[in-house]
Amino acid sequence: MNGPNITQAIVALNLLVFVVQEVLKLFPVASATFTSYTALISGYSLFYPWTLLTSAFMHTGFTHILMNMLILYFVGKELEKLLGHRAFLSMYLISALGGSVAYVLWHGAAISAVMGASGAIYGLFGAMMTVYNRIGSRSQGMLLFLFITLFVPIFFGNVAWQAHLGGFITGAALSTLMMRGLPIWRSASINKRMAIYGTFMTVLLLIAWSARLVFALFF
Repeated sequence: MNGPNITQAIVALNLLVFVVQEVLKLFPVASATFTSYTALISGYSLFYPWTLLTSAFMHTGFTHILMNMLILYFVGKELEKLLGHRAFLSMYLISALGGSVAYVLWHGAAISAVMGASGAIYGLFGAMMTVYNRIGSRSQGMLLFLFITLFVPIFFGNVAWQAHLGGFITGAALSTLMMRGLPIWRSASINKRMAIYGTFMTVLLLIAWSARLVFALFF
């Protein structure tokens, strides 16, 4: 494919943000301010909606970002070949949104901060799984990996497994719509189908997020 490699660009952006986070740790007040405006704090997200996405570019430590970026690189470059640059970027961002919304749906007005690209990455896994199933490719290895890394963290309190699950469901649902959506659009280009179904998924997620928070904060 011609043009920029979106997977590498996303990895680079995550690494850049991580460097900023580490440098800011030398200045505690600046670090706390930066985190409060960029990490996802469920109860405050109605007033800071951009954190539904910015939190997906932040990480809590070296091991966290190392594991996420390695997985993102190897999974992302394969899915980007299938979707193309623009549709892949949309899939990534909408999956990140889905992960954040799932976290908010579970936690409501909680005020603990969460961050990480896991929701977006699991969205890519969900998309890959639906593609593999459609073309009849073997995916037992990926299923085992998903089971270990998606469901085992449920037993550990410091892992936002809701974002993992939300991202996976979002990616799987969006890719299913892309492949098996309304007959009138099945022959449309990948980018057009992504524009249609991606917009639909985004609106649906934002409605669910805002309704959950309004209920949690005012009732």
